[in-house]
Amino acid sequence: MNLQTSYDMTIVGAGTVGMACAIALAQRGLKVLLLEHKSAPVQADFDRRLAHRDARVYALNLASIELFESIGVWQMLSRQADYTRMQVWAKDGRGELNFGDGRAKLGSMVEPSVIDYALWCRSQAQDLADHLTICYDARLCADGMAVDEMADGVVLRFLHGGRQQCVRTSLVLGADGRGSMVRQAAGIGIETLDYHQTAICCAIHTDKAHTHTARQVMLPTGTLALLPIADLHDDDDGRWQSVVWTLPQAVAQDYLADYQREPDSLRLRLEQASGFELGRILAVESVASFALSAQVASRYHQGRIGLIGDAAHGVHPLAGQGLNLGLLDVIRLIDCLERRGNHHNKALHPRLLHDYERASKGYNALMMHSFSLINFAFASGVADLHGVGHLRSEVMNIIGKNRTMMQFFERRASGQ
Repeated sequence: MNLQTSYDMTIVGAGTVGMACAIALAQRGLKVLLLEHKSAPVQADFDRRLAHRDARVYALNLASIELFESIGVWQMLSRQADYTRMQVWAKDGRGELNFGDGRAKLGSMVEPSVIDYALWCRSQAQDLADHLTICYDARLCADGMAVDEMADGVVLRFLHGGRQQCVRTSLVLGADGRGSMVRQAAGIGIETLDYHQTAICCAIHTDKAHTHTARQVMLPTGTLALLPIADLHDDDDGRWQSVVWTLPQAVAQDYLADYQREPDSLRLRLEQASGFELGRILAVESVASFALSAQVASRYHQGRIGLIGDAAHGVHPLAGQGLNLGLLDVIRLIDCLERRGNHHNKALHPRLLHDYERASKGYNALMMHSFSLINFAFASGVADLHGVGHLRSEVMNIIGKNRTMMQFFERRASGQ
């Protein structure tokens, strides 16, 4: 690969957020270098992944969908499950929240493999060839970044093809996940919150169809989400759901151990926990688990080095907003870029990252703490105290009957 010596923006990390950001910037005429430590994907790998359904889905809100549409990615998705209703209820109390009228789209559930393939196809398009360079198998060197004040830029060093490469770039964005090397190299600290919870995820085949409804039941042990999955076969008939079940770590470990000994145990537990909302569960596929925590960077940029997506913030999966917040970072960065204007004719200034941080950090922190508070209210010891459960149910009941408050929460969920 023949690399140029100078770029407007270098993005480290070609996940969903990094790739979307790179495409959006290149589409606006910037010279973008995208570095990814994984090997370059090949068509055969995507064919294999797309032939199977993912157990997990991304719950994309309307703002994320609009971003994907604007960069030409949404049109390339091979399948998705739009949802027109959201239903949230507490199993041990009263009160139920119902969003949507069953007609207008609230968002869409899309499998990671489907998004990955669409982003990759879009990145290879001819209209981006002169503006976007993707370098796979690339790893930052230990002393990978140095700010060059005389040249108003950053000298970036990385290993590629067994030798060190060196490029100059106006700005660097770390989109390299929770363990971000870019964040560490910039000396930006993080605050973390361990929920001491584990999420069990899987795909389930149910008696009843999902009816384009995203469901979430609030249990004393945590939340159980039942999310529509797009039909993979003609006879699926909308009866596959993605499950994300949040549990205390010890309980999750017991359930997973039982599942290893007796696979039917998880199916029976899911039926009971969901209150048979979708009837009997006929099959369970692709069981996996992951520990839950939240984290936030102390700042989103240091000079010419910035952070987006999970490198900047990570939230509880309670409302499925993690990826949406990362894509909202991209939206706000692009908005700041457009407001500055004339970016085709001058080097990008670190003030862009300052403006982006001001636009994003406060909102993201509010969302993180809101999810933590909701989780605490339903799945902590305080929820068992006398009167707390009743108060929680009453508040939920009042909100569910208040149209103005419901519209406010619906706008927030859609990314507005």
